[in-house]
Amino acid sequence: MKSNTESQVAISDLGLAALLVTLQFELVSLERTSEKRVDFVFANSKEVERAIADFWEDKNVNVPIQTLFNNFRLLKNRLYAFK
Repeated sequence: MKSNTESQVAISDLGLAALLVTLQFELVSLERTSEKRVDFVFANSKEVERAIADFWEDKNVNVPIQTLFNNFRLLKNRLYAFK
């Protein structure tokens, strides 16, 4: 995870990005950081920071599993379509 500005946070982990989308946090854009790497850029907030920390601390998060997997596939498709 790296911060673009204080108002945005860039995520390179697809699973974490899918979780944040499932939790209905705002996905601002996708940003190419190298030839083979794209970051998901989210609007930053204390709630986003808490969700990110919970993810990395392997805490339980209650989300609809089908929605999580659908968002995972949706983001994966966006990665492949991103130019």
